[in-house]
Amino acid sequence: MKTIYGLFLAVSVLGVTATSCSDYLTEDNKTGTTADLAYNTASGIDGLVSSAYAYARGWWGKEPSLGLAEMGSDLFYYGYDNKQKSLCSYDLSAESYGFSSTSGTNAVNNNPCLDQYWELFYAGIDVCNNTLKYVDESSAIDDTQKAAYEADAYFLRALYYSQMVALWGPIPYNSEPITTVSTTPVRQPENVVYGHILDDLKLAMEKYKSAGIMSQSNATGTGRAYYYSAEALYARVALYAASWLGANSVDGYGNLYTEALNAAKDVISSSGASLYTRYSDTWNLNNEENNSESLFRVHYGNTLSSGYDNCVPYRFSTDEDGDHEEYNSLLTRRGYSKNGGSAMNLMFVSMWNNGASDLGGSGQNKNQVFVRVTDATSSSRNDYIVSATTGEKVTVGPYYSPYGRGFTRYLPSLYLWQLLDEVKETDQRYQGTMLTSYRIPKDLAGNATNYPNMADQDFADYDSVYNADGNYFNGGGAAIVYSLLDGDSQEGQAAQAEAKNKYRIQFASGGDIPVYTSNDPATALPTESAKKTSDVYGDSRYNSYKIGGWCSYPGIRKFLDDQYDTDYPTYDCSYRDIMVLRLAEMYLIEAEAEMQTGDNSSALATINALRTVRAISGKDNTISGTVTIETILKERALELCGEYQRWFDLKRTHTLLDHVKKYNAQGSGNIALKHYYRPIPNYELESDTNLSSETYSQDADGVIQYSTASANMWQNPGY
Repeated sequence: MKTIYGLFLAVSVLGVTATSCSDYLTEDNKTGTTADLAYNTASGIDGLVSSAYAYARGWWGKEPSLGLAEMGSDLFYYGYDNKQKSLCSYDLSAESYGFSSTSGTNAVNNNPCLDQYWELFYAGIDVCNNTLKYVDESSAIDDTQKAAYEADAYFLRALYYSQMVALWGPIPYNSEPITTVSTTPVRQPENVVYGHILDDLKLAMEKYKSAGIMSQSNATGTGRAYYYSAEALYARVALYAASWLGANSVDGYGNLYTEALNAAKDVISSSGASLYTRYSDTWNLNNEENNSESLFRVHYGNTLSSGYDNCVPYRFSTDEDGDHEEYNSLLTRRGYSKNGGSAMNLMFVSMWNNGASDLGGSGQNKNQVFVRVTDATSSSRNDYIVSATTGEKVTVGPYYSPYGRGFTRYLPSLYLWQLLDEVKETDQRYQGTMLTSYRIPKDLAGNATNYPNMADQDFADYDSVYNADGNYFNGGGAAIVYSLLDGDSQEGQAAQAEAKNKYRIQFASGGDIPVYTSNDPATALPTESAKKTSDVYGDSRYNSYKIGGWCSYPGIRKFLDDQYDTDYPTYDCSYRDIMVLRLAEMYLIEAEAEMQTGDNSSALATINALRTVRAISGKDNTISGTVTIETILKERALELCGEYQRWFDLKRTHTLLDHVKKYNAQGSGNIALKHYYRPIPNYELESDTNLSSETYSQDADGVIQYSTASANMWQNPGY
């Protein structure tokens, strides 16, 4: 790997002498004796560990990784302004679009970023390897602190490799710092890589325990891992390997389902983590740093406008002036000069204020009901709209800012909407996940000139709603409503009659302005066209492409910033920490492992234990019958949708092709067996001197038949 290993040569001599990422990002490289001196201080070691964690911010909370981990699945479609359309539709090649962030190029507009992530993960892994080296050699910290930092390094190395092997299958495996340039990488079989990952997690658990790091409160830093983080990841990795490669596929580990089962059960019973009885509290921004369900989270600092602490590190390569080069802005969200943050508050947001003009567009005038609040403190603040009824300024910042910016990146598939709708009468996760209406204060109802009867509906008191839900999403009255009904059905026509002159209503299919082209999940696509003349109103209020389902659709609310921060109203990134591992997943891992080891009754009981906590008060939310892999996938969709797992879930259970063909018409026409793996980026292959044209077949389940490492580098089949 000339390019990658050349970068690793740089990291092998990189110095970090302070604990903050900002110091790391601006620190000069150190070589030889200088590096040894830097790493023989307590702050230098902690800075090295801090930089190892920083690479996680390039994946969790970023747009292209969400495309790789969730999209092209059964749960989401790409929207109007999506930046990974070729990835989501399986029109994907090994081409590398580069690291620049030039507007209007494929590097920004249609980039799966496989080259970025290949480099990013290997860079992070090498920092972990250097951490293990320098911690062992350090005389500045005691043995307990050494064990804690070593545990961090083993955990992170396992975490990064677990993403890589799930994306690319057989990959080169490095467990030592890179000190010499190599152009002849060797891809290790998947079961070998999984074995190394499980080994690392066992070491992490052993060292966390010896250091007394058994909870987040005594981890080595904010947002860092601890014993049960490692055990939770162990449960996930064991399950992934078992379901993808086979229960006994990893030498030395026996039945991997049993490994996953035992680990998940221990996390549930011993970690101290607990499920919220009010599901919305799982996603309440007030709980992000002390979330009772969280087992490991990627931490973002609360300053979004300046600094470096939320950024992914610079690349190790340098330009002609000797300055470190940057990763693409898709991995930093706002570039290196503005600190960055999570992009998850933007990923599932419809055009609610900046869409079709039937509601007056975005602004503060008496004929407008929505505005994107961008200033809540200065003399030019825009956190209000003037009421046409009273002439008074109506404060809207706390109610509208949580809706987020209408980036139209991703929208829920018809299948996901149907899954959630099936449980809406008994399960809190429907309301806690789907955002099916955009709502306004009653004093603004008279501003909607196209809907003169908007005031003739029930308006919920915002404070009462907040006390009940912990957020304002269900306050006020409806201005935009999305309904799963067929607008052409009798029920749909009745709903349209009720909505007429009160609010805009868009049905899943049928009616005046549907979200999808069909009510069949196998053929449904987001609509894309304007409605020149409305069937309901006989005018041109919907004559804009923005009324199509690719721009106007129900959102996913659990990633929105549900608490109003006047410093960052409707901001274009978020400081919400991203939960990578949480307790609910452990119940689902336990249930799947119980099913796969022949204990179906226990699997059902475990699923129902989770569903009971997620139940609406007074409702029976349990299920009955035989648990199958489809049961498991349905439960994982209800609980984990959007959380960087769905594509991997369909892959590892060998259901990717089946589910995409049944439930995602954007990808069904192109998807093939080769898509169980992502292509190795040409960026890597063009630098390898041992590149070979040899190919390996895939079995009927998609698994590459590669059990003995070849001395040559090769591309995944079909690319």
